[in-house]
Amino acid sequence: MKIVIIGPNVGMGGVERASSNIANGLKNAGHEVTYLALIPEPHFFELNTDYIEPLDFNETKMSFMKTIKYIRKNVKEIEPDYIIAFTKFYAALANVALLFSKFKIVVTERSSPLYQWPKPIERFCKTSFLLKKPAGVISQTSIASEFHKKYYGKTKYSVIPNAVRNIKLYPQIKRENIILAVGRFHDACKGFDLLIEAFNLLEDKSWRLVFAGGSKEEGQYLLDLARPEIISRIDFLGVVKDMDLIFAKAGIFVMPSRSEGFPNALAEAMAAGCACVSFDFIAGPRDIIRDNESGLIVESGNVEALAKTIDKLISNTERRNQFEQTAIATRNQFREDIIIKKYLDFLTK
Repeated sequence: MKIVIIGPNVGMGGVERASSNIANGLKNAGHEVTYLALIPEPHFFELNTDYIEPLDFNETKMSFMKTIKYIRKNVKEIEPDYIIAFTKFYAALANVALLFSKFKIVVTERSSPLYQWPKPIERFCKTSFLLKKPAGVISQTSIASEFHKKYYGKTKYSVIPNAVRNIKLYPQIKRENIILAVGRFHDACKGFDLLIEAFNLLEDKSWRLVFAGGSKEEGQYLLDLARPEIISRIDFLGVVKDMDLIFAKAGIFVMPSRSEGFPNALAEAMAAGCACVSFDFIAGPRDIIRDNESGLIVESGNVEALAKTIDKLISNTERRNQFEQTAIATRNQFREDIIIKKYLDFLTK
C-alpha cells in the first residue's frame, strides 16, 4: 500500500516528531511511505521512508501557490492509496492542491482545540474544506474530537493518540533531586512561566529545576521571573538528543502547559517511568494519567496547588516510587504497533 505523509518536516518540534513516528511506523508495518515535507529544515528526527522537500522556496516565508503546485505534482507522480496530512493548515493546503483530482486526504489534527489560527489562515482552511470534504479526521484526544466534529461536519472520525517511540530505560541509574520540564521556549502554551512561579513557592530548597529544549539565553525571560535565591537551582540543557537519559535521572516530571494538542513529552516521561505532575489543561492529561494512580493532575493554571503538589511528592519517596511503577504501563498504551494498527484500520475500513 502506498501512503503519503504531508507534514512540515522532520526538524525539531511536536508535529515533526509525531509525523516522523507515524511515517516510520507505517514503513515498519510493510507499506511504501513517502514523507512530503512542506518546509525545508535540517533533520532532527530519524526517518526510514522516502523524503521529499521543497527546493528554493518556503525557506523564510511560505509561498501558497508554489506549495500547492508542489503538492499536486508529487502526489500525482507517487499515486498513493492514502494521504495523511498533519495539522489543519497543511491539510487545507493539500486539499486545495488536490481539487478536481481523485485523491482525498485524511486530516490528523495536532493543535489544541483552543488554539486560534490567524484569521487569514482560518478563512483559507474553512474555504478549503467547504470546497472538498476530507476523507476523515483523526483527533488525538476525546475532547478534541468533539470540537472537530462541529468544525468538519459529516465525515469519518477517530480518536488516535500519538505513538510514543521506544523509550530506553536505565534501571542502573539512580534518580536525582530534579524537577524536569521539556519543550520549546517562548511558547505561552507551554506554561513554563507558571512552573517558575510554582518553583518560587516551594518549601523545599534542595531540588533543582531543569529545562530541556532551550538554552539559558533563550530562557532568560524565565530567570527574570524567578526569585534571586532560587536562580542558582535552575538549569537549562538546551536541545537534548538523548532525552531518555534525562528522563531516567528526573525525580519528578512536570507538565505546566496551558493547552496542548497532545502532550507528547508527558507521554514519553510516563513511558520512561517518571513520577509525573500535570495541569488539567485541554487536551490530553486525563487521556494519559490516571489521577492519584499513575500520576497527579492539578487544577489548570493553579500555581499554588502545583507548588503544594510538588512539595508533597518531594517529601514522599514511597509515593514517587509507586508512580514510577504504574506510569511505565503507558508504554503499552501508546506502543507504535498498536497506534499504527489504529491508523491502518481507520484508513482501510
